[in-house]
Amino acid sequence: MNRDALLTKIRALMSKTMDNGCTEPEAMAALAKARAMIDAYEISDEELKLSRKEAAILRLDPDGKRDPHGIKRGLATAVAKFTDSHVFYTPRVGLTFVGFPSDVQFGYYLLTSLQTFVQTELRSHLVASGAPKGQRRHIINGFTIGCCSRISQRVLELCKPMPEMPSNSTALVVVKTQAIRNALEANGIKLKSGRSSRRKVDRASYAAGQAAGNRATFSRPIGAPEQTCKR
Repeated sequence: MNRDALLTKIRALMSKTMDNGCTEPEAMAALAKARAMIDAYEISDEELKLSRKEAAILRLDPDGKRDPHGIKRGLATAVAKFTDSHVFYTPRVGLTFVGFPSDVQFGYYLLTSLQTFVQTELRSHLVASGAPKGQRRHIINGFTIGCCSRISQRVLELCKPMPEMPSNSTALVVVKTQAIRNALEANGIKLKSGRSSRRKVDRASYAAGQAAGNRATFSRPIGAPEQTCKR
């Protein structure tokens, strides 16, 4: 395959989004293949003619405010950083991601996958601990907070910049950051720091949650030279 044909193929794969009628598995499979090709053939954003005026989008959480035990909120900030996007929460609508379409799409995919992992581990912990009725809420709080905090730590560790970032990757980080700012301003959104939660927790369950967080697996499509997070 010559270079022009390769670039055409990658652009076609990257256009396969849910907004364009693809299912989530189809979109993720196409994105994974595109990024693998970008990595393997060292394709730059200049070659792909990625517009520096490309707009960021706002996407509401499909589940709305539904967030059993605050799991998504506990993971959202780290996931947003990992996917080069931004996230904020409002009581009226829940979580909202802001960023380039492919980044936002992957952010929700990863967030949902991790939420499912935490809920599955929580269920096992509740069965194993017996969870006395009077302590059940403290046990749930301890486990979910411990698990989410450990997963977030691990995700953020993967986001530490490499000593030498490729120039095209650095340039695109600036483009994405500005695009996100433009999207927030266009929608009249001004962000402020939220208040930290002070939920009572069971310490043993918190430790168990941390241990479970060490078992979590999270990945993004292979190869992503346009993103800052590197394995």
